Amino acid sequence: MKKSISSFVASGLMIALFQHAGFAQHEEKNITLHVNPTWKECSIQLDPSLTQDAWHQFTQEAGLVAYFRPLRDATSMGVGRYEFSILQWTTKLDDTQNAWNDTFVHPDSTHWLTEGAGLGFPGLTFRTGITEKLDAGVYWTKNFEANYGFWGGQVQYAFIQGEANDLAASGRMSFVSLYGPDDLGLNVVGLELLASKRFDVYSDWVSISPYAGVSTYLSNSHETTTAVDLQDEHVVGIQGMAGAVAHISMARVAAEYNVARVHSFSLKVGIEF
Repeated sequence: MKKSISSFVASGLMIALFQHAGFAQHEEKNITLHVNPTWKECSIQLDPSLTQDAWHQFTQEAGLVAYFRPLRDATSMGVGRYEFSILQWTTKLDDTQNAWNDTFVHPDSTHWLTEGAGLGFPGLTFRTGITEKLDAGVYWTKNFEANYGFWGGQVQYAFIQGEANDLAASGRMSFVSLYGPDDLGLNVVGLELLASKRFDVYSDWVSISPYAGVSTYLSNSHETTTAVDLQDEHVVGIQGMAGAVAHISMARVAAEYNVARVHSFSLKVGIEF
């Protein structure tokens, strides 16, 4: 019975996760899109009109779009534990800015990058416990109707765990890299600190763990096309996070909000065993 309830909850939230980006409302935008019908979805291709300032802004904001958010609390998993999850990161950005309009092409002149809801994409993660305090995770996503995807990895070390009142604190280090486009390379390195507290709701079967933290990141970009002549950008940024993880038997359901130059909202559904 416990497993059937948790499976039902996870399935429903998985559907909601993938529908999240579909409720965007179209907004009229007074700019001209760059069109390339090679791909069915908006794809990365630098336009000759892209300036160094816009390239800097793209590097800064793309670093936040791609940043590795595992949507986990500060506790470690433990040796021999595993988690498989589906994530959805959605970042609210202004695609009328040259930073985004001059770095993307579109299937037609009315096909916007965000359609008002933000730039979002689903991804897959796998995590495992390496030691009693150290976890490691990998992330992968690909837009099969566009020309880009991301892959990355992360380690998390719990330096406070099992203390009074179920408090925990951890540090994380992550790396994410863009793959696919011919015109540029982008990678993001992140460091963060977070703390969490676990609240048991029903015995040891149902609990919730709110968490909060702060992270800094370094976003690096390099153009590889003759269409532009731009210097590499190396942009440092900071963001705050607040979220919660619900533990329902084997199911893991989480939501997180990030405050930064561009804000993000993320959802996760997974299983841990």
